[in-house]
Amino acid sequence: MTSTTPRSGAEEIRSLDVILSCVVLFVLAVAQPLLDLLGRNAEFFLAQATPSIDIVLLALMLTIGIPLLIGLVVAGVRRLHATTGTVLHGIVLSILGGILALQIISLTPADRFPAWLEIAISGGVGVLLAFAFYRYETLRAVGRFAAVAPIVILGLFLFGSSVSQLVFTSSEIARPSRITVENPVPIVILVFDEFSVASLMDGDGNIEEDIYPSFARLAADGTWFRNAVTVQQQTEYSLPAILSGKNPPMDKLPTAGDHPFTLFTLLADSYDLQVQEAVTDLCPEYACENTSRLLRPIAERWGALVDDLRIVSGHLFLPNDLADDLPPIDTTWSNFSGGNAENEYDITARFQELTYSADRRRPIEQFMQSLGTVGEEPRLSFLHALVPHVPWTYLPSGQTYPSPDAAPGSESPGWGDDVWLVDQAYQQHLSQVGYVDGVVGEMIAQLEQAGRYDDTMIVVLADHGIAVRPDVPNRRVVTDETVGDIAAIPLFIKRPHHEQGGIDDYRAETVDVLPTIAFVLGVDLPWTTDGTSLFGVDRPERVESRIAGSEGTIVFGTDGSEARAVAARKIDHFGTHGPFGLVPPGHEDLLGRRIEEFVVQSDSDATATVRDLSTFGAVDVDGPSLPAWISGTIRRNDPHGNDLVLAVVVNGRIAAITRSNEADDGTTEFGAMIPPGAFVDGKNDVDLVLIRGVGPDREFSRVRV
Repeated sequence: MTSTTPRSGAEEIRSLDVILSCVVLFVLAVAQPLLDLLGRNAEFFLAQATPSIDIVLLALMLTIGIPLLIGLVVAGVRRLHATTGTVLHGIVLSILGGILALQIISLTPADRFPAWLEIAISGGVGVLLAFAFYRYETLRAVGRFAAVAPIVILGLFLFGSSVSQLVFTSSEIARPSRITVENPVPIVILVFDEFSVASLMDGDGNIEEDIYPSFARLAADGTWFRNAVTVQQQTEYSLPAILSGKNPPMDKLPTAGDHPFTLFTLLADSYDLQVQEAVTDLCPEYACENTSRLLRPIAERWGALVDDLRIVSGHLFLPNDLADDLPPIDTTWSNFSGGNAENEYDITARFQELTYSADRRRPIEQFMQSLGTVGEEPRLSFLHALVPHVPWTYLPSGQTYPSPDAAPGSESPGWGDDVWLVDQAYQQHLSQVGYVDGVVGEMIAQLEQAGRYDDTMIVVLADHGIAVRPDVPNRRVVTDETVGDIAAIPLFIKRPHHEQGGIDDYRAETVDVLPTIAFVLGVDLPWTTDGTSLFGVDRPERVESRIAGSEGTIVFGTDGSEARAVAARKIDHFGTHGPFGLVPPGHEDLLGRRIEEFVVQSDSDATATVRDLSTFGAVDVDGPSLPAWISGTIRRNDPHGNDLVLAVVVNGRIAAITRSNEADDGTTEFGAMIPPGAFVDGKNDVDLVLIRGVGPDREFSRVRV
């Protein structure tokens, strides 16, 4: 008798096992960690206004579509040519196994290994896994058993994560019972983003009127709640707190489904709602007629989604050494790559619901235009404006300037220990606060022109602040040290026909905004709030404040000292001249003086290279952009170190004074903000002067540019 020996090697493997191995390994290595991350951060989809159908399609593609396609291609090639198909299958298994191994390494002390060693180890694991698949029937049987993984992971994402609230919540949110508005006055609400009240204040806790005249005007016409604080660190929680009067739990999304009772639903039957939300979706369709957030074309939506997922995947799957070179994903909700000149769809577009352009001023301009129109019903005009939120690109005039890609001193998401560089970042922030003051001034002007200013209730506030000072690990995380930067926010409320304004130092909270509006309107709220009317006679005495953040709840006092301390530091570093008053210590007297007042020697020892120097040769002072940020490198043969003081002379006058610093590549760099008033139309002469010493013994020497 003769016996038949079963075929060995690759020929034994069934096509079904090949397909299942690709599907299961892709789902475990790629789909599961990616969907788990997205499932815990549903705000990612909210920021892009992603419709539920896109979320479901993305999940189906990651768990079934893409892995099944890979498996079918590999199995097909294997049928056509067994050897080629087997090699291709081995490569696919090795890559997917390596990706899975990298994620396991990231959970162990081996995560500190160099990137090349992590890749080598994970690659070896992937190759061994591919070999084991062909060697051991047991492993193939495990693959068949694990074929349920795509369905399980898909179900967990769609039904068991926070994303389920976006996918399955009905747009028909239950309306509150019909209410009666006794005093139906027009309402204008401006919510700014990342805006600390200390940015407006002098050392005594008053508004710097010469620098921020519009906020000073609003305080004079209304009430400035100087000690106001937010109860939540993050926008996705602070906006619901403002609009609902309730401090939301951390498991709720900023959607109408999770927050069915808000100012929008309260006034839906009585008011014409003109609502522009940036990253939230709190106005339901029945109230805002689906105009709160417009749906972008499918190609635009998916192009942006894929671009962001590419960056997220890099952070998720690459070793830390390589992931550090990717754009950060912890500083904003979306558009992590920042866009490019050919792609108008960038970071600010993701935050806009009425226009998808890179210019954050456009929705503000649209909002202003709407203030001049009057309808039959009283109007609620609401805007969440993404200024002075980073990136800091606007001058007080609203013009742009070529700001650096990363703020000086930034160690994302926080700040380094170089005080001067971080102060320069704060300077850029304060410049954008100047633009915000202009926005408030434009709002007042529009209402006055329409004859509606006196009749309108105006609420201007911020969702939260920002910490811009050295040695802060995260500029947006509230701690005992940063509570004055992040918790203390501006809050201005002007009542209709209010003849005299002033300062109220009561500890106001963001949850008080809705009850205060209801009080002015004469509305009995149909739900219980955590806040109180700030104009009520029975407002409770508050002896402590709380703000919820990612590192827990911070408890602090109610006297406002935390904000005044931040303002005092600002004045100590900037003086009383606004953002352009920043100079290295000991040189405050030089700003604005003509260089010809001093003896300036030639210094052949110093040479500077200025970036984009030609832009100073053709300036339009009323144009859309000014070259208000000057930067470059400086070289000296004389080894006096890298800490050099430089005066930037524009048209013969000292416009800015800065300090050099050593860059990562060892070069000596400098940067400085030039006040817009220093420029003239056409050609502007720019010189650099090296300053040695302080006081009357200072020496000045010209730098060759």
